[in-house]
Order: sequence, then structure tokens, then C-alpha cells
Amino acid sequence: MPKSYTIEKNPEIIDWVIEENDNLAELKEYNIRFAIIYVTNTTSDGEVVPAFKSLPYKVKLNSAKDRCIKNIDVEIYIDESYFESADSEEKEAVIYGALNQIVIKHKDGMPIFQDDGVVKLVLKRPDMIFEGFSKCAEKYKIKSPEHKAFTQLTTDFNNILF
Repeated sequence: MPKSYTIEKNPEIIDWVIEENDNLAELKEYNIRFAIIYVTNTTSDGEVVPAFKSLPYKVKLNSAKDRCIKNIDVEIYIDESYFESADSEEKEAVIYGALNQIVIKHKDGMPIFQDDGVVKLVLKRPDMIFEGFSKCAEKYKIKSPEHKAFTQLTTDFNNILF
């Protein structure tokens, strides 16, 4: 399945989401450079299918070499078909979810800077995870580990998801 990529440097939606959310202000303070890369995934017969599993975005922190060549610190890959069909609040949620993963690394209360002068960034791991195999869940129903994991997820995040 061929994927096509379209890049948007310095996207306004990122600046807007950062300004609207105080917990993201540090990303602006340290001049993190962003790009959104829209990904379209098409099958050989031309059907557009989701570009990623689970979430419609991925975040990539660029290496020192890539930061120098591309002039971008963070690349946010977004499923273009999902984003095009989303309303403005859903688009904001996608960008917020991506930005919320990015953490500026600190030591003794001070940010750590890399050799090229850019603050050290790391990605948070998701706190809501559900994976499983449908064949197992179908065969063993409530006795499957997938059912147990799903039940635990819905119990832990009931107030958020429902």
C-alpha cells in the first residue's frame, strides 16, 4: 500500500492549541519547531485506508542531524483522511493529543539542552492502551484475556470514555 506525504511547516493550528492550553506553554517558551505531515494510505485499487493503527497520529522527535537539515524539531504525522473528515474540535483534539505526548526533559528543575542548543524532548507513553486478538476474543468470549483487558480499560476510564 503506497503512502503519500504532504508537509506543512509552522502550522497555525499548533500555535493555537498551545496558546489555548496552559500545560503546553513550555513548548512555545523553548521555541520548539513543529511540522505536520499529512499521510494518505491507499490500496493498490485506489481505496483510502487508515494510515495508522489505533490513533490517527504519530509523533516523531527528530535527531540532531534531521533538526539541522529539516529545521524541524518535532514531526507530527496525521492521517489525512481522518483529519479532512474531522470537525474543528476533533482536529484540535488530534493536535492536543500529539502535543501532550511531548515532554521537555528537566534535571534539578532546569531544562536539559542538547549540544545543538535545542531542549531535550522525550515522548510520554499512552496511559490508555488496549490491544488484543479478535479471533481469541471471539472464541473464548468473557474468558479471553482481551475481554479482561477491555473490561479493565472501561472500568479505569469509565468517567472519560462513557
